[in-house]
Amino acid sequence: MINLTELKQGQKGFVAELNTNDENILRKLMSMGILPGMPLKVIQTFPSYVFQVGYTQVAVDKTIASAILVNM
Repeated sequence: MINLTELKQGQKGFVAELNTNDENILRKLMSMGILPGMPLKVIQTFPSYVFQVGYTQVAVDKTIASAILVNM
């Protein structure tokens, strides 16, 4: 498992775990459909992290992106 922030543009993987103690971040990620087992592809890493989960593109800041652990 690696952190989403370590992936480069174009890399793919699967959401392995949502690693945060902040319930607001956890709730936000889950409401956007970011759940363990979902396929993920990194679209952009700067100025914000943009990635695709399923058919949805999501943009988050580094704090929220660092809560997402990915299996390659």
